[in-house]
Amino acid sequence: MTVFVFAGPTLTADAVSELLDATVLPPVRQGDVYRVARENPRVIGIIDGFFEGVPSVWHKEILWAMEQGIPVFGSASMGALRAAELADFGMIGVGRIFDDYASGRRVADADVAVAHAPAALGHRPLTLALVDAQAAITALRKDDVIDAGLGQRLAEAAAQIHFKQRDWPTLLTRAGLIGEEHHRLLETIESKAFSQKREDALQLLALLREG
Repeated sequence: MTVFVFAGPTLTADAVSELLDATVLPPVRQGDVYRVARENPRVIGIIDGFFEGVPSVWHKEILWAMEQGIPVFGSASMGALRAAELADFGMIGVGRIFDDYASGRRVADADVAVAHAPAALGHRPLTLALVDAQAAITALRKDDVIDAGLGQRLAEAAAQIHFKQRDWPTLLTRAGLIGEEHHRLLETIESKAFSQKREDALQLLALLREG
């Protein structure tokens, strides 16, 4: 029986396939879960999904899939949102982002949203999700790469910028960094490349791989 995983900006199809024997589909949109559920898969995993411009996946189609006895897992992005909303009905959430939504520590859908490239370019992320910015700032503070003041300025800038414009160069500029200081910190951040969304998605794949 097939495993279906909806992924896009958070993990590429190749990255998913390297870790799990699954049919990898583009970010989920309205009607997709219903369509794949009719194929009676062993499990459905939702990582990424569309937010704007394309109708988002319905709660009812996920509920319908689960009524057919198909386990549905969610993590990282749209998957974490729907899992938090449907946890009481049996959808299984995985990862820190899911935990934050399920507990009420996080409420805004836009916190996980990013702008991304079209399907021809693999839905590559073009901007930075707020959840990833916040997690990276926390990690930079923990490693003493930045001090508390800069961390606070970065966090405030991240929260103020729309997800379609949010990226590290913009955050650093908004936080008052220029010139060599800006360039040096940007290189450090890019070398670490920490993403909470990616970590949560990998956790989901590991869980599915273990059966």
